[in-house]
Amino acid sequence: MILLKRILIGLLILLIAGAIGGFFYFKNKFMSAPPNRLTLTNLNIPFEFTWQGGEINGKYEPYLAMYVPVQIPGVNRPFHMQFDVGAHSTVLYYNRVLSINEKFGEIFKFDTLDNRLYASDVELKVGSVDLKASAIGFRGKTSDIDWSDSNAIIKIGTVGSDFMERYPLIMDFKKQEITLAEKIPDNLEKEAEFLPFTFDGRKIFLSANLNGEPVSLWYDSGSSAFELIVEESTFWELAEPEATRFTFTGNSWGNAISIHNIESNGEFEFGSVKVPLTFVTYIDWPNKLQAFIMKAANMGGDLGGMTGNKLFFKKKLILDAPNLRYAVVK
Repeated sequence: MILLKRILIGLLILLIAGAIGGFFYFKNKFMSAPPNRLTLTNLNIPFEFTWQGGEINGKYEPYLAMYVPVQIPGVNRPFHMQFDVGAHSTVLYYNRVLSINEKFGEIFKFDTLDNRLYASDVELKVGSVDLKASAIGFRGKTSDIDWSDSNAIIKIGTVGSDFMERYPLIMDFKKQEITLAEKIPDNLEKEAEFLPFTFDGRKIFLSANLNGEPVSLWYDSGSSAFELIVEESTFWELAEPEATRFTFTGNSWGNAISIHNIESNGEFEFGSVKVPLTFVTYIDWPNKLQAFIMKAANMGGDLGGMTGNKLFFKKKLILDAPNLRYAVVK
């Protein structure tokens, strides 16, 4: 009996240690971010963004990704970057940067930091905002630039949430405008009903209500095709009774993934602003870590999940990171 108790206590200690270890691994891996190396000026001026469309399950989806115009000093050609505050840092595409240097001279300089290659002392104009960065990393496998098509939209990187860490961000989806502001304009300050959000590791978790229950929504502006992505058990909880699940194959960084959609009759409340939840989505992630991330969105006990831009179409989304508050405005 004593031996059995010792075994049980040992197993309990291992489980607790494993849980603590998993928590800290998650915090270190996914809820932390490198230093913000951006300096931003020329704020308060709205600039347009454009939508990129594509095919999903045999149908054309016009709102897959947001792109913002980018100018490079010394280069007489417009570029674009994806606007994705689901990414904790702004990055460039290495092959595209090499193509620009080959055509226009040494526009971008290179250096190493923590044994990784960076573009150093970068200057860009993102929309109306002047951006300077001591270092910007590289990510994404892209082809070289084909300069033969003078009308081609050339994408050179991704604008991440370091862009909005120090200033309020206003996304007007109806007008397709973005404003990075020194402070919230007085008219919006009076009109908006602000709610708290967390910004650990520069990841955005919005507090809201879904079907009258508190939820924590991981917001990712790089996603627009789905209203709410959840883990499998929550998927069935939110499904409309007797609704039929339909499944199709998608792509995630070169991996084939199964995507499941089902009708829902839910309703979000962002303060007094109500938004219907018409479809909910569950994804068979290609590895266990991605599935763990979805569950980690629910670590606080709320009904967690990931959302993108689809819930906020025709509305304004205000993300005031310095004051950890946000608002949805009709």
